[in-house]
Amino acid sequence: MSKERLHLDSGRSLEILAPAGDWNALRAAVAAGADAVYFGLQDLNARRRARNFTLEEARRAVDFLHSHGRRAYLTVNTDISYRELGLAIAVLRQAAVIGVDAILVRDPALLAFRKAFPQLEFHFSTQTCMANSVDVAAAAELGATRVVLARELSLEEIRRIAQHSPIDLEVFGQGALCFSVSGRCLMSSWVGGRSGNRGLCASPCRVPWSVDGQQVGHPLSMHDLCALEHIVQLHESGVRAVKIEGRLKTADWVARAVGIYRRALAGDSIDELKSEARSLTNYTGRELTDGYLIGERTNLTGSNRGRLGRDEMSGEVGDAVADDVAEVLPEGEETAAFPAERKGFEFILGTANKRIECQLRWHGTDVTWEYPKTVVRRVHKAVTAGELCQMVQDRYFQGCAADHVETDDPEFLLVPRTVNAILDRISAEIGRIRRAEKKPIEIDFPEGGSLTASDLQPATTNVRALGDMPNRVRIGIGQLEDFVSRVQPVHLIVEGAGPEDVTTIVQVCRKHVPVVALPPVCFEDDLPQMQELVERCRKARLAVEVNSWGGWWLARRAGIGFEAGPGLGVLNPLAAAFLRKLGARSVTISVEADRRQIEDICAYAPVALSLYVMGRPPLAISRAELPEEFLGRVFADRRDLRMRPAREWGLWVFRPLTPFDWRRLRNDRIRVKHLVVDLVGSPDPVGEWLGLTTRSRPFTFNYFRTLQ
Repeated sequence: MSKERLHLDSGRSLEILAPAGDWNALRAAVAAGADAVYFGLQDLNARRRARNFTLEEARRAVDFLHSHGRRAYLTVNTDISYRELGLAIAVLRQAAVIGVDAILVRDPALLAFRKAFPQLEFHFSTQTCMANSVDVAAAAELGATRVVLARELSLEEIRRIAQHSPIDLEVFGQGALCFSVSGRCLMSSWVGGRSGNRGLCASPCRVPWSVDGQQVGHPLSMHDLCALEHIVQLHESGVRAVKIEGRLKTADWVARAVGIYRRALAGDSIDELKSEARSLTNYTGRELTDGYLIGERTNLTGSNRGRLGRDEMSGEVGDAVADDVAEVLPEGEETAAFPAERKGFEFILGTANKRIECQLRWHGTDVTWEYPKTVVRRVHKAVTAGELCQMVQDRYFQGCAADHVETDDPEFLLVPRTVNAILDRISAEIGRIRRAEKKPIEIDFPEGGSLTASDLQPATTNVRALGDMPNRVRIGIGQLEDFVSRVQPVHLIVEGAGPEDVTTIVQVCRKHVPVVALPPVCFEDDLPQMQELVERCRKARLAVEVNSWGGWWLARRAGIGFEAGPGLGVLNPLAAAFLRKLGARSVTISVEADRRQIEDICAYAPVALSLYVMGRPPLAISRAELPEEFLGRVFADRRDLRMRPAREWGLWVFRPLTPFDWRRLRNDRIRVKHLVVDLVGSPDPVGEWLGLTTRSRPFTFNYFRTLQ
């Protein structure tokens, strides 16, 4: 490798983009040589469990980065609810005022205001599932200046996308990988209402699993990404930036990761650098992989080598890093202190009684809860109460830290799942208290945006209330003929169809009204088939359901009628209005929305709405290849999440065994055009449609929860 720093043909250097979950990490990134840093505020970002930044801290962070010649990127990359829209618009305004260089976005609502803030670049987050050249073309048409590509792409796919890309491309180079394609995972939301699409993923894929009752270890836990060996190919492909994942990691970790990639660009030995990179996974014990990049999709999960340390729980930064930049820090920022209104919480862990007792106090609210005492059989994996208290003391929970933590027995042993449950509950309670205190910021539409307050007028077509008879069915292509032959005519969404199936759909559905669903994820080699499917639907005068930005782009270019499906599901009425402006004749409410969020969407959405009232939605869509013998078998974790994988769209798709079901609920404030029953993955589609196999106590998903 050349000893000179690599340069793109355009004359721009390959950007090293570093994460910062707090001030210490930001300083460390700059000291180690990052060209740009991405960070989030305490809300509306995909790493809400990080310390994150207050608005004033963000202003100082931008000034600090610019004083060192570095760029500042602000993450606003979550699904946004109606009651958060005022805050989201205020964040855009302040980002423009303080000089943020770019914002990373996911929610379509924010795209409506791109033209109102010409000083801000809009980057499409990896949460938008940019998996092919048409996805990128769509992002460019929507005004993005950069996209973060899906982490599942190979070097060859990245090269082919770059050949046609009119905008900058960013790829992940180092850090954790998700089992599911980003933006396509519901596992955490399904089991507890903590949405990965809103920054609070509980990482259920990292826990042990059984398959048909047999323990199989960690088959869904991905190895960590390391692209060091391919830095030259990425550069030569035309990639603009290499991104390091890690806003939940310490300043020391960030400094080491940035330093490794900076030295790789300078021409240091890759073998030596890979050895150093392996030390970055000590706190998790996960292996490193470049599998996706080289087109290898097997052996990407499980087989952890065991933890070697607790780097992530430490907030210490090496003296050399701190000293290198301390003299130019804004006064007081080196302590990363909370503003006065963010006084820390108290947590007390009691073990003296028959059950483990937890007490949390914050902002005048006192919450208590309990857990059963579990027999500790594997002492080497147990955590003492004192160690748990130290974890609570060292961590940030949705941007909040503890002022006081105590326990009556520091040596009391806890099993890991209880420890994780306690940490999750603390985060959940902090979130509930914060939401209860907040009053939604009024939506103040900026001048120059493509939507105004007048666009939020409810559509008159949304007349069917929750509790009325469902009037639509989602059905797999393999189930279509049998279903249609046995039920009365009903509106249908046909999933899993290829171009060759269009003629059959037309013939079978003569008395029905079919819409053909496009896939939620499509990689470059599959694009011709999706293009052909759209074209045949156009000729057959069938509408399509688009579930990705690339699908939207193809449908629009073909001049075909389309609906926005679950893959572009919305959590606020402004996103629905924006999709209507883009041509969608109906829009689907996010399947993970809670009751209040659905009511808010129905109250203001100016477009026909679809609401799923029963089904087994994909909980994970993965490109990783597991052993073939796992297909069709039941995966279960300790919380009794039970799901079964199948091949759909050429990918591994996990659906729950038990559906959610809202058909017995009644709510006249929820009114839509389509109440949809999703029968994909059903063992008895006709029986479930007719209500012959309903359960006495149906699972209601997030309806009665508060989606976090």
